[in-house]
Amino acid sequence: MVVKTITNWSTWLMFIGMSNLLIPSAYAGSTLSAGRYHVCGIKTDSTLVCWGKNDNNQATPPEGTFTQVSAGYDFNCALRTDGTLACWGRDNHGETSPPPGYYKQVETGNSHACALDENGVPKCWGSNRSGQIDALPGPFQQLTLGSSHSCGFKADGTAECWGSNSFGQTNIPAETTFSSIVAGNVSTCGIKIDGIAICWGQTTKSYGYLTQIDFYSSSSASGLCGLKVDNTLSCPSMDYVPSDVFSYVTVGSGFACGLKTEGLVACWGNNKYGQATPPKGEDGKPIVFKHKVTPIPPLFTEAELKAKLNQARQACQADPASCGIQINPDTELEQAREAGRQTAIASCQANPASCGIVIPADIAAAIGTDLSLHVYKMQYQTLIGTSILWADLIFGGQNEQGELFWILRDYGEVK
Repeated sequence: MVVKTITNWSTWLMFIGMSNLLIPSAYAGSTLSAGRYHVCGIKTDSTLVCWGKNDNNQATPPEGTFTQVSAGYDFNCALRTDGTLACWGRDNHGETSPPPGYYKQVETGNSHACALDENGVPKCWGSNRSGQIDALPGPFQQLTLGSSHSCGFKADGTAECWGSNSFGQTNIPAETTFSSIVAGNVSTCGIKIDGIAICWGQTTKSYGYLTQIDFYSSSSASGLCGLKVDNTLSCPSMDYVPSDVFSYVTVGSGFACGLKTEGLVACWGNNKYGQATPPKGEDGKPIVFKHKVTPIPPLFTEAELKAKLNQARQACQADPASCGIQINPDTELEQAREAGRQTAIASCQANPASCGIVIPADIAAAIGTDLSLHVYKMQYQTLIGTSILWADLIFGGQNEQGELFWILRDYGEVK
């Protein structure tokens, strides 16, 4: 492919309207969740339906209307439309006895559960063998629970974990910013702000660019499934996955289920208890589920991000030394400028945030350590209509006006 320089795309790529683009952000709860051998989901009328193993009544949901559900080992908790909690199933450690009050998210682990109150402060209950319910104060925007540990995701993209640390599952990688996190048995995984999914704890691995991930809280992270940038599945440890397009994926023990964009559910893998066979409605037709999850607000608005980049550029122009640009009076001016430019670019490549380059969690572009850009989805107007494209771009440096620019390396249509 012929490489083209696109000096006027950079600002558009960084600040294109958020309403047109979607990449992963932390989710404040899902409408579909898999436990060990069962699944629960919220239908379009806001009522619950569960299927799979039911030896502890975990697949027998309560009546009422709900906005979010989370399936644990053999129990579940769900958030009612009035903000109160309901839990059911196995109750060996008080895990189905939630505290009273009003909440905005609830999550379950092996034998414990936690919920975020209206101020983002977590309250936990159930087994506390490893201190997994001794919650940190937060405030948090998202919770995720493993077998015996818990984690909270903050508004600035950082995370904190507490509870069992037998494999380092609560040791979050230093100076790492995430768009979402998910806890499993003795591992924790997160999608970094650049779109790369990584895990720490028992499993230390990178899974490449993913937009949403999940793995069962009582299995290793090797059972992880995620959505790629084109919304198809990536489940490295599974022999078969459907080729459909999904908006959300949830993982149980040896099986997984995905929520399609039209609200239908597909499951695959272990089906010993019927957990991979979604039920049908009374009319014999597939059940349509609610298929929108609640995204956490981005770290910065579009206007705030523009202002930060402008401030960084103006500061660099006013004081080149602050950007690592040193002018040597014994050197020709152009040579000095070029040397300073290379120094600034190297510094920016090592730490993009130092240049004011931050990709908010809901803009569909991921920035690499070399300042390359992967744009997941963008609208491109042609003579015959609008196309949805993905694009890979390499960083080209700065032009004479001090503006950053990128060079188109490859592109294609989003199927």
